[in-house]
Amino acid sequence: MPTILYTVRATCPSVQVRGRVLAWLAPGHLLQVKAGGATTVRVVLPDRAGDRDPARPELAERAVIETQYVFPSRTAFDTYMRVHAPALRADAVKNFPPESGVTFERQIAEIACELE
Repeated sequence: MPTILYTVRATCPSVQVRGRVLAWLAPGHLLQVKAGGATTVRVVLPDRAGDRDPARPELAERAVIETQYVFPSRTAFDTYMRVHAPALRADAVKNFPPESGVTFERQIAEIACELE
């Protein structure tokens, strides 16, 4: 049964807002996702060098957080999405409504190979 990688990318309008999102994520939100079935949680701060284009100064302040959750199976992930995700997403929107400038993108993938 394939392992599932669930990635949530939060794009923040500034580094300061990213700091608020990070404070909200850890440890509370991350532990709740683990309690919902994730076996591994990773928070990544991508280097968005491409956003430093001098021709597009409006992108310079953006800051991204990528949170990666590993679920042991599609069944475990589907259970998480059905039972736990709605409340966690509602909490995210409560803390970072659209007018905050924070946007969320989600990606679901099967892990084909992993070495540690």
